Amino acid sequence: MDLIEVQWLSDEPSVKKALQDCLHCSGQQLKKYFSSKQLSRPVDAREILRLPLNLVNHMMINPEFVGLRPSIIKEDPLYLALHKPPGIHCHPHDYADKNTLLNYLVEEKKFEALEVNKASYDRGLLHRLDFETSGVVLLAKTDRVFEHTRNDFQQEVKRKFYWAVVNGSFDKEGLHTHYLRGSGVKGSKQKVSDYEIELSSPGTMGVMKVSENAGKSLLLINLKTGLRHQIRAQLSHLGFPILGDELYGGTQAERLFLHSLRYEWMDVVEDPNAELFDRLFDLNGALQMSHDMLGRF
Repeated sequence: MDLIEVQWLSDEPSVKKALQDCLHCSGQQLKKYFSSKQLSRPVDAREILRLPLNLVNHMMINPEFVGLRPSIIKEDPLYLALHKPPGIHCHPHDYADKNTLLNYLVEEKKFEALEVNKASYDRGLLHRLDFETSGVVLLAKTDRVFEHTRNDFQQEVKRKFYWAVVNGSFDKEGLHTHYLRGSGVKGSKQKVSDYEIELSSPGTMGVMKVSENAGKSLLLINLKTGLRHQIRAQLSHLGFPILGDELYGGTQAERLFLHSLRYEWMDVVEDPNAELFDRLFDLNGALQMSHDMLGRF
């Protein structure tokens, strides 16, 4: 853990009060780094405290980016649309994190979406993609747009389309509704049922097969809802886990072959930058066939 040394200028009744007054952090935040005994002891003037950099820079975003580089798909005065590569997160959880879309925005000096919702590491993100998933990510550039859009995101975004690659000849086209329930443990699988179960939420998606090549099927998915791991869990439940999605029974691959392709709302944002998909399918042909299918959903 990176530490920095801070010299105190005056006596303080406790480490807790000194840090809360200086850093404006909560007691809960301090408990991540200090014991109750450490927090309760007094601080003498000119005493040097060694503080975790994550605490000192709490809610700040590291200006260094590490990972596959995102790119800007589209931008206007209100919104920013990014291409997220696979293998990076959407947002950090603390200052030490560097492999996120928001680190990229700081490095590129694109600060507007980072000034939105500043009390949260989500900042202006209107939705998220899994670490392994690539594709369109939308951000708001003002607090007003953020509050309006994120609070009613399912209504604001008219349609959401994804690509997924599965092994075999997919034969389950149609509209599918299942009931998903998570364990609450980060990174855990969603439990999927054909019938409503306790604490479950309904997830609905439409699926069409775009093309088939070398024993693999490229699917176009119209995501009607937006539950955690929804596409991954439902396709696995249908007997066709996504290529590379070992958590849900998919075969090992260079990546998880799920891509957020197109979001339709007040504007249409599409991201054809599906890295590695071109090893399996002709991207231009797949895009044209996908466009032909949009009206059938």
